[in-house]
Amino acid sequence: MLRRKIEKKLNTDNLIIATVHPEFAKSALQELQQIDSQIRFVEEMADGITLYSVSNSQQFMRRVANQRPTFVRHLAPAQDIVQLANTEQDLGTIAIALAELPGFSLLSKGTRFAVQARFVQSDRSLGERPFSTGQLNRALAEALAEETEAIEYIKKPEVIISLLCTMQKCYLGISTPEENLSSWPGGARHYAQTDDQVSRAEFKLLEALEVFGITLPDEGRILDLGAAPGGWSRLLLEAGLEVYAVDPARLDPRLEQDEALQHYRGYAEDFIEEAIERQVLFDAIVNDMRMDAREAARLLCRAVLCLHDDGFIVSVFKLPHETLVVDPLRNLKEALRILSTSYGIIQTKQLFHNRQEVTVVAAQPIRSRKK
Repeated sequence: MLRRKIEKKLNTDNLIIATVHPEFAKSALQELQQIDSQIRFVEEMADGITLYSVSNSQQFMRRVANQRPTFVRHLAPAQDIVQLANTEQDLGTIAIALAELPGFSLLSKGTRFAVQARFVQSDRSLGERPFSTGQLNRALAEALAEETEAIEYIKKPEVIISLLCTMQKCYLGISTPEENLSSWPGGARHYAQTDDQVSRAEFKLLEALEVFGITLPDEGRILDLGAAPGGWSRLLLEAGLEVYAVDPARLDPRLEQDEALQHYRGYAEDFIEEAIERQVLFDAIVNDMRMDAREAARLLCRAVLCLHDDGFIVSVFKLPHETLVVDPLRNLKEALRILSTSYGIIQTKQLFHNRQEVTVVAAQPIRSRKK
């Protein structure tokens, strides 16, 4: 049985840990400041992982979740901070601290939960860690399941136990996947590589479908812009769809014999004009072209004439690196403004598998649908 802590705990009701792509840390902070003007920097725990003080962590996390920010990937409350000795005894210390957290009551019989531990600031001069993240996760999950009769369920938990450990401290919190913005540690969604995989870009589409809750049609015609070498096309073909892949470069030879694939070896602008003239319509358009986000938005606005009334788009927007004179956020805002002239933007997100880019999902607004 887990023993309760007796000593007085620190008041950590106002601490949260935010995880972002390091390149977009400034943009992420601007998003958070719009939600809570009282947010304050406390500590940079690792590249892209920052501890902040806010007015009220639980209220703040819920407000962030409702507003669905673009650049903040993951949030976790730091409801207690435990000093680590880097010995096996740390497991017991952490377990006891968890039992005192305000969210511990969420763990009841049959509740699905996941323990998500992350290690940062490893320092060999301070010695070796006595356990891995996997060992920590397993030990705590077993103890919590025995104590509460909750069920460990990593893929779709109802409650998440978050732990971020430096060499000297462990930051603990209990929350829901919705409050965390992701059910994966740090928002890092990983997919297994397969023998059929054409490119790592496939992970971007897989993550987009999952994060945005998109269900592909059972049948239909999809336009894949910037298709080469064919990773997105492969996934769409695998889903039973007819794919028009547009790219001047060649596709992976394994795709060339698929009768459901048509490869247009040319530029997207030319294909779209031909499709408009021939009145070819698509159920969805996906885009991963290497071009300025604003130019991509203009091209997609033209492509709206090729989209069925109930169709949608999933587009990656490439952004420039920030410099003294270049603001990637301004570039994105302009691209979204252009896109909004033809589409209703559903959500924009800087996904884990995105790099210097964001992914946008949008559909035709009723006012602009073709009659």
